[in-house]
Amino acid sequence: MSTPTNSFSIMPDLARRMPRINSRWLWLWHVRYALRGLWRQIRVSRWATSLLGPQYRRSRDMIEIDITYLCNLHCLNCNRSVTQARDEMHMPLATVLKFVDDSIAGGKRWRRIRVLGGEPTLHPEFQSLVRELLRYRAWHSACIVEVVTNGYGGRVKRELAALPTEVLVDNSAKTTPVQPYFGPFNLAPVDDPKYRHTDYSNGCAVLEQCGMGLTPMGYYPCAVAGGIDRILGENLGRAELPDDADELEVATSRLCSLCGRFRDGHFIPRILRPELTEERVSATWEAMYERWHASKTERTAPDVLYSIRSGPNSQRNAEAVDNAKGANHDPSKTAR
Repeated sequence: MSTPTNSFSIMPDLARRMPRINSRWLWLWHVRYALRGLWRQIRVSRWATSLLGPQYRRSRDMIEIDITYLCNLHCLNCNRSVTQARDEMHMPLATVLKFVDDSIAGGKRWRRIRVLGGEPTLHPEFQSLVRELLRYRAWHSACIVEVVTNGYGGRVKRELAALPTEVLVDNSAKTTPVQPYFGPFNLAPVDDPKYRHTDYSNGCAVLEQCGMGLTPMGYYPCAVAGGIDRILGENLGRAELPDDADELEVATSRLCSLCGRFRDGHFIPRILRPELTEERVSATWEAMYERWHASKTERTAPDVLYSIRSGPNSQRNAEAVDNAKGANHDPSKTAR
């Protein structure tokens, strides 16, 4: 058996989303997923949602942490907008420290914590952030700590080589910014008349299969949603780790209406996806990017995650904040 390349291949409930497709029956798989697409269109309608409730709900036991929006490859159709809206916004180490403390104090047993970006290894405190997450894993050993990387360039490879062996690495080994199997992220459903009767609180499979998101702006239904809000600027994230009863429905409804990933809703195997070698951007996204670039020099990241001077390890938390704001810290690297 081949060595697992990511957590989706070793977590049984997630592995089922990636069927093994025999090319001999490719036509049948195309029919199957076409029918799933038709059902998706019906399922997300307002009347179907009123009867059945949301199709997907945010995960309570998996989380993705976007620690930076800096990237070294800038792929077309990036669902974090690191190509379309380049930024060097980094998550403070204190934010991850607080996340770990809050998770332990609340008895939160994460099945998986994934570290992403941007390119996460470009974060100036990447190794320290990973060590904080391993502190959580020392408390809950069943948790998978995983780094998702493009594997591109010398610095990235050196950082990956320095990781402890207990960290799982999902390395896509990219070599070009053209990723033919990325979807049209910037085609907002709200711009398509086909979705005029849609209830966006249905979300998509990312909510359940990838997990909720923690970004420099706060907690979101998924990390993709946080990346959208970075451009939208409505600050829809939660400042504190949400209670399990919190569906984050306002953020889901607003941000999913802008996400091209909402269209398919479910995972589609790569062999069934049409290739995409150009960037497609709908009118709402064009306007959002235009506003973002116009205001870039005036904007700073919301300081919503620094309230960590109470609770477990409060002294160490406070010291982390003070160090982050000390003489050796360049505020422009936290948010631009």
